[in-house]
Amino acid sequence: MLREEVSKKTPLGIEVAGIMKRGELVPSDVVTALVRRRSRSYPGRRILLDGFPRSLENAQDFTASCGHPELALHLYCDDTILLERILKRGALAKHDSADMKTTSLNGNGHDVRTDDNIETALRRMRTYHKYHRPTMEWLREHHVPVVNLDCSMTPENVWAQLLAIGRLMRPAAVGGSIF
Repeated sequence: MLREEVSKKTPLGIEVAGIMKRGELVPSDVVTALVRRRSRSYPGRRILLDGFPRSLENAQDFTASCGHPELALHLYCDDTILLERILKRGALAKHDSADMKTTSLNGNGHDVRTDDNIETALRRMRTYHKYHRPTMEWLREHHVPVVNLDCSMTPENVWAQLLAIGRLMRPAAVGGSIF
C-alpha cells in the first residue's frame, strides 16, 4: 500500500518515500491509518496484510483502531537467502527508471524496485531483527494464532503453501483480519 502511494506521488507517498528508501519503518500511526482506510473497501471480508505488523507499536495501533486479528502468518527466511533474493530483484530494477515503482514488472511478472540494493537491504534486515521478537511475543501474549511458514524454499513452493493455507481458512467472520 505504501509503495502504491509513493508511485502515485500522493502527499503520503511523498512523505514516506525517503523513509522507505532508507529502509526505516514508516511511523505506525501513518501505516495503521492507511490500513484502516484500505480495509474499509472490503467490509465483512478477511484482509491479508503483507509485512504487517512490523513493530509492537503497529500491532497495538492496529488492534486499537481495527480490532483483534484472528491469525498471523509468520513468513521467515534465512537472511542469506533473503539478501540474495533482494539483490536479484534489485538487479532487475536497474533496467527500470530511477523512481521507485510499485507496479513495474519484469518479464517474469515480478515486482522490481530500485531501492533493492545492498545498503538498504542490510538496513531493512537490521530493522526487522530489532522489532521482530517483541512483535511475535505480543502476538502470542494476545492469543493471536501464529502460522509459521519457512520461505527459504523456492518461491513456487512458498506460494503453493500460502494457497493451501488460504484454502484451509473458513469464510470470514465479520471484521476478521489476518496479519
